[in-house]
Amino acid sequence: MEEKTVKLRAYSDDIKNPSAPINPADEKSLDLAMKDAQIEEERSRSLEHLKTIVQLRENLKQEQARTVEVSRKAAELEAKVRGSTEQDAELAKKNTQLEEEKGRSQEQLKMIVQLRESLKQEQAKVAGITDRLAALEARAGDVAALETRLGELTGALGKIAAIATAVKPD
Repeated sequence: MEEKTVKLRAYSDDIKNPSAPINPADEKSLDLAMKDAQIEEERSRSLEHLKTIVQLRENLKQEQARTVEVSRKAAELEAKVRGSTEQDAELAKKNTQLEEEKGRSQEQLKMIVQLRESLKQEQAKVAGITDRLAALEARAGDVAALETRLGELTGALGKIAAIATAVKPD
């Protein structure tokens, strides 16, 4: 996925000159550009979360494989060392390691659940931003229609004024 960089000027030329009126269309364009940048940033974060989840899943699989291997070794040792105290100590050590591995696996499972929840929250944020963007785009269309109508009315008013001037007795 390619990343997009949106460059926004901190101050427009109109803002530097306080006597110049601020064009609402420019302001809306700036708002839309800022919203687009925010959406891209949220998408980037979501992708980072997805990558982290994939990595954690792989780590979990490895830990589970290690846990299975440790469990298998523990079972073999248990069968071999039933009578010897030295072997019993070794078995206790392996069991401790197995419990530690299980504990780590449980911690990783909890982390995955937390990351999934974070991902859901981020996706909800992105959906909200998308809805707001759609609403802003609809409002921008309404503004454009009003500007067109205003232009038509200004033209008609100009014609009326020209007629009134032509009819006006000198």
